[in-house]
Amino acid sequence: MTERLYFHDSYLWQFDASVVWRSDDGLSIVLDRTAFYPTSGGQPHDIGSIQDCPVLDVVDDNGTIAHSLSKPLPLEHSTVNCQIDASRRLDHMRQHTGQHLLSAVMEEEFGLKTVSFQMGATYATVDVEPQPASISLLEQIEKRANDRLLKNRPIQIAFEDAASVQGLRTPPDREGIVRVVSIEGLDRSACGGTHVGRTGEIGLIALGKTEKVRKALRIEFYCGPRAFSFLRGKIAEADAQAGQAKSKLAEADKQRRKLAEELAAIHGKTRYSNTLPDSTGRFLWEESFPAFAEDLQSKMNSFLEGSASIALLTSVGDGRILFGAHPGLQMDCGKLLKDALTQLGGRGGGSPKSAQGTLADPANLSMLKSFLIP
Repeated sequence: MTERLYFHDSYLWQFDASVVWRSDDGLSIVLDRTAFYPTSGGQPHDIGSIQDCPVLDVVDDNGTIAHSLSKPLPLEHSTVNCQIDASRRLDHMRQHTGQHLLSAVMEEEFGLKTVSFQMGATYATVDVEPQPASISLLEQIEKRANDRLLKNRPIQIAFEDAASVQGLRTPPDREGIVRVVSIEGLDRSACGGTHVGRTGEIGLIALGKTEKVRKALRIEFYCGPRAFSFLRGKIAEADAQAGQAKSKLAEADKQRRKLAEELAAIHGKTRYSNTLPDSTGRFLWEESFPAFAEDLQSKMNSFLEGSASIALLTSVGDGRILFGAHPGLQMDCGKLLKDALTQLGGRGGGSPKSAQGTLADPANLSMLKSFLIP
């Protein structure tokens, strides 16, 4: 039996191990322990290198994990240094954790039970039962999944007895000790795969096309950088459609704007999930730009959906200011900004949640924070 290091540390990219078996041609080896994940549970195998020999495949044979190499491992190597392809592993961790979160939301809030999961090179799929497929439902699922993701809940690993384990989304299909992956307050699943440490590391979940497969509905989904690439592709597709047919220009442009707004909203939510709280527990986005982009207001609005959030954005080119805070902080942004600009020689105001203004002398922008954020 091979000791599975990835069971305990999904972020283990490098390790040393001893060779316990080697094929005659040296192209297949078994180690006493490994962090290479073998293809199983819908998740593809890891790649990387063992003593500078590229790893092509990893297979689990009844508890013994074999590593297929692109060139023979020399006989003199009984102890080897191993390197995991961290980029591929992290991508798989995001997709697999995203699937756990997505499946939990679909079952808990929409009554859709996951019956299978498969991770491909560019997208992953979940099959759910029963099989409604309205666009409205998918949009609701996507929104709720990302709302849960932004809570940045910790993900924990435990080993429990299958006979007594409780609270699993799906009962274990084996006896003895099972590995349980838990998303705090949301999901507990028996799973041997690799996962990120907190839901915020998933980055984003985007749903793609659907199709009926037997009695189930198959849903494409994308997590992290895959999701951003998918959405950028959709925007590019909308732009291409606009150029192909003038009669469809208005609708395609509407779609492009909608997708651009969605991407801006995703940017704001992602920035919030990647922002560390200050000593008072507030999440501050303070940034100065040469000039404001068209979608900056949308990004800020999305950022401010996160609890205890504050945004102070300025333009050194023309002295413009955007200022906002989450309602839970009970800050009157309009009044605060108006009072500050009155003292600094500017004009502005707005609502308690969001305000904007300008300063005649952009050099005074550096003093705004002391007036606005106690």
